[in-house]
Order: sequence, then C-alpha cells, then structure tokens
Amino acid sequence: MPIGDIKATAKRKAKDKVVKTAKRKISGNSRGRRKSPAILILLLVLVVGAVGALWYFGFLDDIIDSFVGESAPAIVAVDGQLEIHFIDVGQADATLIISDGYTMLIDAGSRNSGPRVVEYLQNLGITKLTYVVATHPHEDHIGGMDLVLNGFQIGQVLLPDVSHTTRTYERMIEAIENHQISTSAPVAGHTFNMGGAIFTVIHPNADNYRNLNDWSLSLRMAFGNVSMVTTGDAEALAEREIIDAGHYLRADILRLGHHGSRTSTTQEFLDAVSPSIAIIQVGEGNRYGHPHPEVMERLYAANLRIYRNDLHGDIILTTDGTEINITTERAS
Repeated sequence: MPIGDIKATAKRKAKDKVVKTAKRKISGNSRGRRKSPAILILLLVLVVGAVGALWYFGFLDDIIDSFVGESAPAIVAVDGQLEIHFIDVGQADATLIISDGYTMLIDAGSRNSGPRVVEYLQNLGITKLTYVVATHPHEDHIGGMDLVLNGFQIGQVLLPDVSHTTRTYERMIEAIENHQISTSAPVAGHTFNMGGAIFTVIHPNADNYRNLNDWSLSLRMAFGNVSMVTTGDAEALAEREIIDAGHYLRADILRLGHHGSRTSTTQEFLDAVSPSIAIIQVGEGNRYGHPHPEVMERLYAANLRIYRNDLHGDIILTTDGTEINITTERAS
C-alpha cells in the first residue's frame, strides 16, 4: 500500500478512536480502557514514513550494506585492455597480469618450473615487473621467485608477514636484499591501483595462523566491469574469515584456492564470489588428486566455465573491462 494511503488510513482510524473514546467518557464507561492501539498505529506510521524517506533519498541500501557486508565498489571507466596469463607451471602457481604497460606476477612456480616462468616473461618482452606477489612461503609458489627477482627489474614485492625456515624462502629473501627491492605486507582492506586495474587486499585478516596456506595474500582485482578473486592456497578457515570481514567478493573470475583441493573453495565461499569462470592452476596427473571431485561437483552445479592448466596448458584471459575473451594453449 502506498505510504500516503497508509497515512490516510491511520488518520481515519485515529480519528474514529478519538470519537469512540469521547463517547465512552460521556457515558462514564471509559475507565480502564486501553489506548495502546492508537499509539501503535502512530508508531507504525512514523516507522513506515522513515523507511520511505530513507529509500527515497538512497540511504536504505547503505544501512542494509552495513549489516550484510560492503557495498559494491564504484565501477571506474577504463581504456585499453587487461591481460591475465595463468601460466602452466605444473603443480604450482604463477599468474601474470598486464594493465596499461604495468605488470604483476602472482607467485613464480616451483624450483623446477621457475625457469619456465622466466622464459615466459622474456618471450613477452617483459623486463620490469611493477609488483611481484609471493602469496605464502610454500615451494610451489615461491620456488622460482629468486630467479624472477634476479632476472627482472622489480618495483615492489608484496608478501604476508610470515617467514619460513626453508632454503627456498631464504633464497627469495637473499634476492630481495641483494637487489634492495622494496617490500610490503599489505593488510586486508588495503587498495591500490596498477594502470586501470584496482586491487583490494581481502586476506590475511589476522596474524596468528598455524597453517601457512591460511596466510595466503589474497586479492580482488577490478578492471572496469570485469573482476577476479585470487586466494593463493587459502583454505576454509581463511575463506570464512574473508566472508566474515565483509569484503565485497562478487567477481566474474575465481582462481581456485589450493589447486582445487577439497580444503578450499567451500560452497559458502563459492556462493559469495558467484563467478562465471573458474581457473584451476594444477599439474597433470598430480599425486594429490587435485582438483578434488567434491570441488568439481560444486563448479559443475554452478554451471561455470572451467579452465585448467593440466587440460588447457597456458590460459590467457583478455578483457576491455566489459567483454572477456579466453584463449588456451591447447583444447581440453
């Protein structure tokens, strides 16, 4: 019912109530009668009127968002194209993002696949990386990192505030120190730009994880209307924290956590991101059984377009901020 009709009805009822009360007083029968219905109606009118005003002036959505999480970030118009290269590095991770001549490498493969990452970048004519992200200190993510840091000009290394005792981690730190590369451990909620791409850090959300996977530096990237969420090896605990923190997670592309392990990509997290495209960086015939059948069932049920390094080789996504085009090294 329109607000005006509600008000009119309330006024009529209130008027009738006043008349009836006056009659009762005249007849001497008004003692002990309850007056709460009129007050409740008046309160209802005030509440409906307030909600209507909030809706009219656009404040209601903001109030709702304060309870259910952050509102959608403003979409920024972009020129040119953005490329995302999900490099086939076997049972490891390496993702290259190119935007307006700026570049970001997220992880650098394992020790064995590190040379392949270097070669891939060189074949694209890349000599400088604006950002290098080491999601967490596991060998299949930073094994080739020292080769990258020694072989290219690096703007800044982003990594979580956690160390490891392995020689692989030590080699990465030595390369950072030898070349005096700037480092940063960004906190959840931090936002930065790279060309036309806008990145928001969505994890870590704490500083006391026992599992190194849950330290994974996770990002949501937006380029015009196109967006992606990438979470390293973040597992269910980290995914739950990302949701609880209220980060805006809706994205077109989800690079699955932990190579499609059953410990990641929970139904709750998949629903929160609600992607149309799933990318799985995974090695052919790996001994872990990745991606796990349970995870694949969730992806199939969501009717997603699924791309996997073990089936498709290198996966290249190109977008102008509106349309998404995907090419692969080989057909599945």
